[in-house]
Amino acid sequence: MVFNPERTIKTNGSFAFGGALSAEAHPCSCKAVMTEFWRGFTYGGSELVLSPIDRFEICIGEASLPELGEDAYAINIERRGVRVVARDEHSLILGFMTLIDRIRAVDIDDQIGFEIDCCSIADSPKIANRLVHFCVLPETELWELHRFVRLCGALKYSHIIIEFWGMLQYDCMRELGWRHAFRKDEIRPIIEEAHDLGLEVIPMFNHWGHASAGRVMHGKHVVLDQNPALQTYFSEDGWCWDIKKPKVRALLASIRAELIELCGEGEYFHIGCDEAYNFDLENRESMDTICDFINGIADSLEAQGRRAIVWGDMFL
Repeated sequence: MVFNPERTIKTNGSFAFGGALSAEAHPCSCKAVMTEFWRGFTYGGSELVLSPIDRFEICIGEASLPELGEDAYAINIERRGVRVVARDEHSLILGFMTLIDRIRAVDIDDQIGFEIDCCSIADSPKIANRLVHFCVLPETELWELHRFVRLCGALKYSHIIIEFWGMLQYDCMRELGWRHAFRKDEIRPIIEEAHDLGLEVIPMFNHWGHASAGRVMHGKHVVLDQNPALQTYFSEDGWCWDIKKPKVRALLASIRAELIELCGEGEYFHIGCDEAYNFDLENRESMDTICDFINGIADSLEAQGRRAIVWGDMFL
């Protein structure tokens, strides 16, 4: 999904530039990933040299100050420069992404140059939580996750759910990750860059079904394929966590703690709970156990300032 600005008023002319370009910007925009985005959107033909200022602005040249009003960000693009203003850090990043998306390459005396058509833009996201879910599968390469995070930043999403399907090395139980699972020090730089792009990373771990960390059709089980002696953590078929057992609940709590520490501050935690087929829909006691389990986790997360997200298929 592409989130286009709410209001754009075109005017005459364009802002033309090439090579190195100096700009003043709030420190949230003075990140390495921002200058890399600028370089990428100009095909390597322009460098943005940023100097920090204490306002939620990005100033290139001498454009006039746009009127922000009730909007999240506003942009003036004039022949003499560009100016972006915003109400906060995240909104300024959205304005930056809107700006670079309008850059186009032109030929200037057989040399590559760049233009941005003159206009005024004002925008406030109508969808507060613009969220996307990414599964880190055993076949996923680290660069694919990195590319996905950058794409979400460029498309102005607000949240990313990252679900490691046996592809993270946990401290609480080695067998939760395949032998080639990513180390935390490999993942941290990608998480940090997501934060630099204004994205909240929502950790996810399946707390009920999908305990194998794989699709049922594949017949793989990340824990039991490596250590069958851990069978008592699971249902007889291995597909679900045995949520009645204190040791299972304690392990899941440790997993949540590790993922929260890795992913950084945020409002949410996704506990999955989909495709859990080994319970009796007609048995009130079974249903009460499940509801108490999920509500207990939700209460625990709420005490940590987070809201639980749950897939709804088993309830429907």
